[in-house]
Amino acid sequence: MIANDTPWFGLEVGNVDTRRVDANGRWNFFWAVMPRADVALVLQLTALPKPMPDLPRLKNLEIRFQTLPGGPILYIRLKDNAQLELFETLCRDVVAAGELADTEATALERAILRTFRWHYLLRGGKAEVLSEDAQKGLIGEIEVLKLLIAGLGAKAALAAWTGPSGAPKDFELRSDCVEVKARRGASQPYVKIANEHQLSDVPDRRLWLAILAVDKVQPPHGDTLTERVAEVTELLERTEPSSIREWDLRLADAGYDFLHDYSPWRWIASEPEFHAVSDGFPRISSPVPLGVSNVTYALALSACAPFSASWKVVRSKLFEESGNGSA
Repeated sequence: MIANDTPWFGLEVGNVDTRRVDANGRWNFFWAVMPRADVALVLQLTALPKPMPDLPRLKNLEIRFQTLPGGPILYIRLKDNAQLELFETLCRDVVAAGELADTEATALERAILRTFRWHYLLRGGKAEVLSEDAQKGLIGEIEVLKLLIAGLGAKAALAAWTGPSGAPKDFELRSDCVEVKARRGASQPYVKIANEHQLSDVPDRRLWLAILAVDKVQPPHGDTLTERVAEVTELLERTEPSSIREWDLRLADAGYDFLHDYSPWRWIASEPEFHAVSDGFPRISSPVPLGVSNVTYALALSACAPFSASWKVVRSKLFEESGNGSA
């Protein structure tokens, strides 16, 4: 029995029965009930794509192309009606993404990419919202990521963002690594180094420490974490939509779930300040004495000052091998 407060109410069970999602919509999205009484979202197509794209695989969803007498379709079918409310949210998000497209092929691509987004976020979603410290750290990494996207392009920058997957450094490029530290602007002039590996040398690579202030503020000032994520998502959708899957995977690995409510927290962030972690830089690095591990320490900003480097200098080093040094 389909509840009467859902968009599938009133559709007949049997053959595929459909109702257009939006009578004024640009593309042919339909609410549908499949032959086994499963609800679905259908995108009617004029032709199947060539080559056929990969489709995400979700535990309680079936996502496939099918050719019907009326023409080919892409459908997303719910296999567990207990998830109906969440499925409706997913469908509306997919439709909203597809409706932004100027061509049917792009609408299909956006619909698939947005479904992949749910695939990665639901796979990595956390039961609770990120803590304030975790939000602050993620915002710091996103600010540095935006600089790398501007110079390297989205795909290369996202490939270099290794922190969410548990790598020792937050960003790992061919010849450079970047460790990012976010701190409260009004706090003591120190940053916390979590272990002896964060500032350890990496063979044949330069190491940079990026420090920025990330502070919680009251409305209407600042932005929520959700708004900061949306800003990058919109940038990628305009410029490199094929990189959204990688972006969402990194967010999921970092513990970010776009279904969570981050409206209680608003943040402002400073520009990152870079420091060359080189000979003489104040640090505890591996190898440490036998039997010692998980070394946490406070690093004074004043001690880092002699190693300060402008973003212009850092940028020229980071991008020199990619041919993007003028970014």
